[in-house]
Amino acid sequence: MKLKCTTVLQATALGVFMAFTTPVHATTLADALIQAYQTNPALRVDRSGLRATDETVRQAKGALEPTISANLSVDRTESSDPAIDTTPRTSLSVTATQTIFAGGTLLRGIEQARFNVLGGRQLLKSTEQSVLFDAVTAYMDVRRDQRNVQLARNSVKVLNEEVRAAQERFEVGEVTRTDVAQAESRLAASESGLQLSIAALQRSIDFYIATVGSAPKNLRSPPPTPKLPTSANAAETVAVARHPSILQQQFTVKAAEKAVAIAKGDKSAVISANVSISRSNNNSTTFGSGQDKQTQGRIGLDIDQAIYRGGRLNSTERLALAQLDQANANLQLAGVQVRQNVHSTYATWQASKASILARRKQVRAAQIAFDGASEEAKLGARTTLDVLNSEQDLLQAQSDLVTAIRDEYVNAYGVLSAMGLLTVDHLGLGVESYDPDVNYKKVSGLNKFGQERVRILDKILKRRGN
Repeated sequence: MKLKCTTVLQATALGVFMAFTTPVHATTLADALIQAYQTNPALRVDRSGLRATDETVRQAKGALEPTISANLSVDRTESSDPAIDTTPRTSLSVTATQTIFAGGTLLRGIEQARFNVLGGRQLLKSTEQSVLFDAVTAYMDVRRDQRNVQLARNSVKVLNEEVRAAQERFEVGEVTRTDVAQAESRLAASESGLQLSIAALQRSIDFYIATVGSAPKNLRSPPPTPKLPTSANAAETVAVARHPSILQQQFTVKAAEKAVAIAKGDKSAVISANVSISRSNNNSTTFGSGQDKQTQGRIGLDIDQAIYRGGRLNSTERLALAQLDQANANLQLAGVQVRQNVHSTYATWQASKASILARRKQVRAAQIAFDGASEEAKLGARTTLDVLNSEQDLLQAQSDLVTAIRDEYVNAYGVLSAMGLLTVDHLGLGVESYDPDVNYKKVSGLNKFGQERVRILDKILKRRGN
């Protein structure tokens, strides 16, 4: 009977190793990553937000172009006094206004909006990394918990055999009732553990569905882990240059610098030219009829200089300076956090790699111990409890090995994420990545007049050192 239990456990161990090495399933990790990238709502939220940010560039550019407005008014006086003229009066006016000078705020406003867009793109890349890492984690969690359920079921099967064997030996007087009770107690605990494993698997499945977008089906063994730098310092060098958190903060600093310049420029005079044409008709609501018509045209140059606005201009400048200081501090903090995360994640990955080797040795040793205990129990040199403990140690070692394999794989992708490289482009998934330039070019353009103004103002600011 003990030999039969040993065979079951050996088959279980073989099944665990084969499950992680033999590609016999249908859904690959790349499939899960692609589906998550295409359907995850977090990415859709950030893409929509980025498209909204793109519009701020067009709005800033719009300040360089003229504004044209029209006004039509029709009024009539009602009176019983025949001396009062009740003829309808109609007037139409069209006004065009063009800002000529605004203290350099217009072009800087465009640049500020552009930096905000670039920062938004890095935020989108951070979300992409988070989603892909969650997809890898969900994929490996499901596989781990599926194996743990399989181990738990085999444990129940083995302990059922132990209980049956103990009862048979009790009937012939080889063991006491205590041995049977110990086996039954361990079986009940194993059945409880099976239910906990099933519950853990269901939680992993739910996380997989939320991240990837569909239920996991026949998950294939994952490919080899991505190639990583040979040291944490090498990984740090890449992260400092490419991590989206750092790049986002760099663009935030640039946008804050433009905000300071805009706040200073708001103190300057604003010069604008305007042209207006108006026509009024006091005899009829229809233009072109009657005799009392007036047509007027006006060309003007307006200069608006703020003298006192209750301290708001100085306060706005101080606010912009404080926000610039905050942006610089956030940039420094982002660098510290990225460096720390790289070294921490890299160390965890290295530890998990070493853990796999130790766990495999543990499984082999536990298997030998269980085989020996089973044989010695037949000779009366071991008790039923000794065999049960050996069986539990072996199953725990197998479960720990499954977890170690999962941890090593997830931690490898964690290092890739810490470096800022966990993207569909870097992974080479073969899926078309989201191109933010498509919407940006669509909505942020200027007409020829606006483009010429940008070119001239840009040249002026460069001459002034701006």
